[in-house]
Amino acid sequence: MNENTQHNNKLTVSTAADLLAYVPTTLGFQPRESFVVMTMRGQQNGLTLRSNTPAEAVRPVDYAQAMMRHLLADTAADGALLFVYTNDVADAALLGENEHAKPYMEYAKALETEMERAGWSLRNGWLVTDKGYTTYFCEDGGCCTLNPLDEVHDSTVNAEMIYRGYSTRSSAEATAVDPAFIGSDDAHATITEATYWINRLGAPDDLEFDHQKMRDARAEWNEALGEDIDERAACELVCYLNIKSIRERLMADAISAADDEPTFQKVLIGQYEGRPDWSRVEATEDLLVKILAYTPIEDRAALFCFLGWLCWYRGSSSVAIAYFTKALNIDGQHRLSRLLRELVSRSYVPLAAQNEATAYPQGNRH
Repeated sequence: MNENTQHNNKLTVSTAADLLAYVPTTLGFQPRESFVVMTMRGQQNGLTLRSNTPAEAVRPVDYAQAMMRHLLADTAADGALLFVYTNDVADAALLGENEHAKPYMEYAKALETEMERAGWSLRNGWLVTDKGYTTYFCEDGGCCTLNPLDEVHDSTVNAEMIYRGYSTRSSAEATAVDPAFIGSDDAHATITEATYWINRLGAPDDLEFDHQKMRDARAEWNEALGEDIDERAACELVCYLNIKSIRERLMADAISAADDEPTFQKVLIGQYEGRPDWSRVEATEDLLVKILAYTPIEDRAALFCFLGWLCWYRGSSSVAIAYFTKALNIDGQHRLSRLLRELVSRSYVPLAAQNEATAYPQGNRH
C-alpha cells in the first residue's frame, strides 16, 4: 500500500475523463501499475488510496482485505470507485478466449466482495493503459471501446486543476526534490568538522532534551523556518541531522514539540493521534529543500530521510519511499532510512493520515 490521501476539493465531475484527470492531482503523480480506489460519500469523494498492482503470489482475498483495512478509515464512505492503471493483459485475452477480458479481475471482484461486506458498493471502475482508457467491469465489445488519453488531458477538470496551480509529476520518483548543488567546495569539510566537534564535545543521549546542544539545535531550526539561509547556516543545520539523538528530536518537532517520552516515541513511529501542525510541516519541508541546495550530494542522506518521513506523514508513501531510496543510494548504511523504507513498504500508514480530522489537507500544496 502506498498512498492514503484525504481531499476536499470542490469540483464538478461529469465524465470519466474528468475523474481520470482528478486522480493524479490527489496523489501528486501519475500512477502506473496501480490499483487506485477513491471512496465516495453519497455523491462526494472521500480519500484516495493507491496500491501497487498485486504480485502473482498474493491471493485476491488477502489483497482485497489489506486494501479495505485502509479504506475503512473513511467512516463516512458508503461506496467507492476503482481505477486500474496497468499495461498488463488478462490471460483470457492473451489466449484468444476473450479479447475484452480485463487484467486483475479476480482481485477487483475480491475487493468488491469485501466492500459489500462493509455495506459499501463498488460503483464503477476504469482500466487505464498507455494507449487509452475504458470501462473496467465489462468484458464484451459493446462497452469496451478504448478512449484516447487526450480526452483526459482536454477535460474540464484537468483545465480547472491547472488553473488552480496543481501540477502532476510523471512518477513518485520524479516528485522527490533534489536540487542542484550551489554551495562551495568547502561545504563537505564544514559539515564533517561541525559534526566531529559535536561528537567530540559530547553529543546528547537519546531523550536528553535538556542538553545544551539539543537546545541549540532546536532553537536554530526554529529560527530558520520561513527564512532565507546561506551556506554557513545550511551546513550548521545539516550537521545536526548527523547526530542521531538530535535528528530524531528535530524530526519529531515538525509534528509535535512535546518533550514527554511517550508522545515523542509515538510521533517517530506514526502512532501520534493528534493533528500535526501542517503549516510547520510545510515550513520544515521548505527549509529542508533550501538546505539541500547548499549540501553536497554525499551529505544529503539525512535530509532525504527527513523529507521522506514528512511525506509519509502526509500520506504520500510512494514519494516517501523514493526519498528513502535516494538516501540509501548515497549512504547504504543509513539505518533510519532503511528502517523507514521497510516500515512504509509494509503498508503501514501513520494514524494522522488515516483520520480526516488530522490528515494533511491535500489542497494545501500544488
